[in-house]
Amino acid sequence: MSASSALVVEGLSKRFGDRVVVDGLSFEVPMGGVTAFLGPNGSGKSTTIRMVLGLVTPTAGRAQVLGRSVAKPSAYLHRVGALIDSPALYPALSGVDNVRVHAELAGVGPARMREVLEIVGLTGRERDRARSYSLGMKQRLALAIALLRDPPLLVLDEPTNGLDPSGIVEIRSLIRDLGARGHTV
Repeated sequence: MSASSALVVEGLSKRFGDRVVVDGLSFEVPMGGVTAFLGPNGSGKSTTIRMVLGLVTPTAGRAQVLGRSVAKPSAYLHRVGALIDSPALYPALSGVDNVRVHAELAGVGPARMREVLEIVGLTGRERDRARSYSLGMKQRLALAIALLRDPPLLVLDEPTNGLDPSGIVEIRSLIRDLGARGHTV
């Protein structure tokens, strides 16, 4: 397993009862830039992401995230930002207050909060309640939260799911910008 890789997966498999969901998957993601993980619905992409994030235990194989085994997620999760499923936001709180809740948990100060809101393009709307945000704005807010610790690795599971065409363009542009800023996405 390469030390210059953000993610290394070797022979990873997952079974749920008799059903094989991921079967002997191997791949490597180099540090830096944007890499897409493509496949049809039901092909095991989300399950693989959940195994990489320590949310699901692999049945077989091994994987490393930022040089650490997925068997011990506490060794690497503080260096990973993730957005999987729908963003978990507090609808009654403003965008900045949603970020503040997570920033306090992460030990991140106000300067970084302002920076991530600017990175994702929510400056000027950060005081609006999250319930008033469009789906694209909610995705950007969730990305701001995932970026709080300035993680070297950002894992996104279908970040454009449910967005209109302009929202898709916005999120893709943001992802490219994050890759250009040195993140591995």
